[in-house]
Amino acid sequence: MNDGCRAGRHPAIRREGRAIASSSGVVIGRVKVQMHGRQLVPEHTVNSHLIEQEVARLVAAIEMAAEAVDIERHHLINAGVRDPLMILDMHHMLITDPELLLKTSSRIRHDCINAEWALRLEMDAIQTVFEQIDDEYLRNRKHDIEHACSRILDHLTGAPERPAGIGCLDEYGDEAVIYVSDDVSVSEVVSMWRHKVAGIITELGGADAHNIIVARGIGLPALVGASGILNDIHDGDSLVLDAEQNVWILNPPQNEQAAYTKFKAAISISQKDLEAFAVKPSLSADGHELKLMANIEFPEELELAEQIGIDGIGLYRSEFLFINESSMPDEACQYEQYVKLIHRMDGKPVTMRLLDVGGDRPWLYSDLAGHDYAGANPAMGLRGLRLLLRNPELLSIHLSAMLRAAEHGPVRILAPMVTTSQEMEQLRDIAAQCKVRLGITQAVPIGSMIEVPSAAIMADAMAGVSDFFSIGTNDLLQYTLAADRNDEEVADLYQSGAAALKQLIMQTAAAAKKAAIPVSVCGELAADPEWTATFLNLDMEYLSMSASSILGIRRYLSRLTYQP
Repeated sequence: MNDGCRAGRHPAIRREGRAIASSSGVVIGRVKVQMHGRQLVPEHTVNSHLIEQEVARLVAAIEMAAEAVDIERHHLINAGVRDPLMILDMHHMLITDPELLLKTSSRIRHDCINAEWALRLEMDAIQTVFEQIDDEYLRNRKHDIEHACSRILDHLTGAPERPAGIGCLDEYGDEAVIYVSDDVSVSEVVSMWRHKVAGIITELGGADAHNIIVARGIGLPALVGASGILNDIHDGDSLVLDAEQNVWILNPPQNEQAAYTKFKAAISISQKDLEAFAVKPSLSADGHELKLMANIEFPEELELAEQIGIDGIGLYRSEFLFINESSMPDEACQYEQYVKLIHRMDGKPVTMRLLDVGGDRPWLYSDLAGHDYAGANPAMGLRGLRLLLRNPELLSIHLSAMLRAAEHGPVRILAPMVTTSQEMEQLRDIAAQCKVRLGITQAVPIGSMIEVPSAAIMADAMAGVSDFFSIGTNDLLQYTLAADRNDEEVADLYQSGAAALKQLIMQTAAAAKKAAIPVSVCGELAADPEWTATFLNLDMEYLSMSASSILGIRRYLSRLTYQP
């Protein structure tokens, strides 16, 4: 790859920047720029006698968009790639949602407007609701609405299904091509992968954006949130995509390209070394065990987890079962899903967290509480165990499903957002009543999630009403430092090495040891190698993290010596 000026082109000026999130990998290649922006649609009124024809166009476009998703699923399955399938399933669900068809059709009929305009209005209305959500993960789901429904718009407007320019990639010969855009949809990610695009960089997006989840699942290096990269960038520019360090470099000089070539080779060697730790026991160098478990939201995530050999599920977020159902799941529905998960684990332990819902999920909060959220700060409002205790009937159904499922394998029940020991006493009383009603006699451990400073400070009292502790370091850190982890203005305060956090963790671990109950960690610090030795020496029962982090921590653990 040559640097400097190319004939008839702009000067090749070096620039670099950082990204918010990435899937892994390093690519040295050529730029292919593609701008999207808000999808424009024709807007016009329709004569009354043509209204049903517009509705029919909408129905046909929905069917074709759903069929396109099925084709993409088929390509991934044939290639042996299954991790992103849950994202495509979600898109299929959004596209075929009866409410979307009903409300868009109503707009066509009531306002006498064309199908494209009606769908655009409905998309905007749905995204407005998501924009008001405080939880970053769910707020970013507005992009899924845009991406999924844009498939329908493409069929309504006759737009090509493939991203523009994807068929022109051979102009760079054997050189890798990096697609640079404002944003890309899930379908575009899959299309790029099929057409041998080497990497993707976008200005928009976050760590839990579904396009990134898909890119990660199919092994396509990607950076998102690369602010400023589209300024003065052109097709054919040389570019380094460094998704290992979240960095991009435009028009790097030859010596920098050479350094990155060596870096890529080193990564390849390291990855092969890492793969050697798949399905190995999680032991320190002197044979001390520290179990490494997976945080799970969707059952589909278990595929990767099983390949690498997890020691169990350290955190199953039950609220995602509720989010993915069109109505509140009853006890039978919950029980069925929990049993499937337990059977899949084949005797390995599963820790199920009770619903962690608050004002950051307004539509689910409204269903649970019976009214809209009115608090000013959802992070410190009525949520988690607080909300469940206000709704004992819902809590009883939730607990009953978990208690019944526990007869099929080792299950522990974890209570989120615990502030006082009195809350745990109330929870245990309700659980005992459920067991009597169900005729269940076996013991099912019920533990406290230590994520509020008051619970850590009163850990001795909490241990008296808990069968185990699970330290949620993400919330514990932000509550301790009064620094929202999603607020860029205070990002410098949100430091995982804070002395106050370490003191609370050590205090919690000491209380657990004194009470002879197990203690574990399930926040981001569980996957931070700088903390692994501390957790090992504090006698944590297990660390629970994203499945993709387990092999790295297992390898690091194998080099440590237990020093209690």
